[in-house]
Amino acid sequence: MDVKDCLRGFYTPDFHDTLDLDGIRKAFYRDGMVFLQNCDEDKLVALGENLGTIARPRNELAGGRGVSNIRCAPGLEGKGYSNQELFFHTDRSGWDEPPRLLMTTLKVKSETGGESALVDTRQALDYIRQHEPLLYSLITCAKYSSFKADNGTFQPRPIYDEKTDIVRFRFDDGIQMSASLVENFKKLSDIVYKHAFAVSLEPGQCYIVDNHRFLHGRTSFTGSRELLRVLAWPHAAEADMFVLFDVDGTLCRSEDLSIDAYYRCVSDITGKDINNENTDINLHGVTDRSLLRAILSYHGFGEDEIQPLMTKFFELHPSYLRESLGKGFTSIACPQVSEALKWLPQQRDKFGRRVSIGLLTGNSRENALLKISAAGLPTDIFDLEISSFGDAHEHRSALVLDSIRKMQARHGIPVAPSDVTIVGDTPLDIQCAKETGCRVVAVATGNYETEKLESYAPDFLCKRLPEASPFFTQVLSF
Repeated sequence: MDVKDCLRGFYTPDFHDTLDLDGIRKAFYRDGMVFLQNCDEDKLVALGENLGTIARPRNELAGGRGVSNIRCAPGLEGKGYSNQELFFHTDRSGWDEPPRLLMTTLKVKSETGGESALVDTRQALDYIRQHEPLLYSLITCAKYSSFKADNGTFQPRPIYDEKTDIVRFRFDDGIQMSASLVENFKKLSDIVYKHAFAVSLEPGQCYIVDNHRFLHGRTSFTGSRELLRVLAWPHAAEADMFVLFDVDGTLCRSEDLSIDAYYRCVSDITGKDINNENTDINLHGVTDRSLLRAILSYHGFGEDEIQPLMTKFFELHPSYLRESLGKGFTSIACPQVSEALKWLPQQRDKFGRRVSIGLLTGNSRENALLKISAAGLPTDIFDLEISSFGDAHEHRSALVLDSIRKMQARHGIPVAPSDVTIVGDTPLDIQCAKETGCRVVAVATGNYETEKLESYAPDFLCKRLPEASPFFTQVLSF
């Protein structure tokens, strides 16, 4: 590895003080990395204990405090204990849940080389998802990669787990890959380096990165170089309650409005007469991005045509929705939904816990707000900074992970999926909640009867939203 291979060049960090725990948490959950100065071993251990539960080092006890002293020590296991280059990797990639906090202080700087290299995999994954769909399918399926556990066995795990939002990656003998992934590994490696940057630390400077998100490595070096490292799992935060509402069929009904605007826009951008009658596609519970891809594919458009059409569609679609509203199409609030929206925020004072309410919808942000406001419902109750919308992702489970990331960044705390309740009216709402580990309230105010929704085993099922108040009260009282 050479610094020149890190195509994003050198990164110049802003440094936090080691006592600024709130600032450190917020930066970590927002950016996935934070840099500190004046951080010796005692401060590193104190930080680890304040932020999480420290994982025991594999090779060294270093006084039994959970610190690995990473230096050139050929007698110790691992390439990290040499002066060789260390390719990008995830620490403890073979564990069921690798420690999320990776904390590193430079104790002694090498004579030459030894720069740290980092990659924010969110940027790399976004690129792969958009430009390399085959590669994305390979790295998100466990049958194409296995990682070496501490007992020497290899366990099937995806490089990127869409359900847990954990990235695992190695360039060494700690990973086994299928032939199809090996064939595409050069492409994956090039994308990793395309998004890599280098950092040159001075003694006493420290970085903390999200080991589930960032890959780290280093260049080879000469002379004596010594790092202190602590790995930890974040402490569980005092549980808040996050509630994410679907829009269509859950908050309001606007089928005719949606169909008129959607198909007029699709027809205009494609120059073809595409309508509800000549398109046999399920409209319920899917994201706008997924629906648009399905409609365009159904009518014979190829992948090279679909992407530019998507861009054009999402630019124009809100104006078509406004036109349809002007033509007399309506959005109507679902029965008693306004009562539920008034009741939920009031529980904050009763239980002393934050209740954050957002949207998780297949609509784009602008269209979701148009439909809600047209139904006479307040939009200011929804925290749009934790909401996710269907023009960003094709799959609802990806929207859930996106919202959880936003919750963590907004509040500077770890958010478990079990802290999140999804409220929706379709089987797809229930399925995406179960896939991601969230609670789910199913409400039969859309196109599905209670019997159908019950077969998908939601945590709570009701005909009207106010009926779910005992469920929310129970969750808040824990």
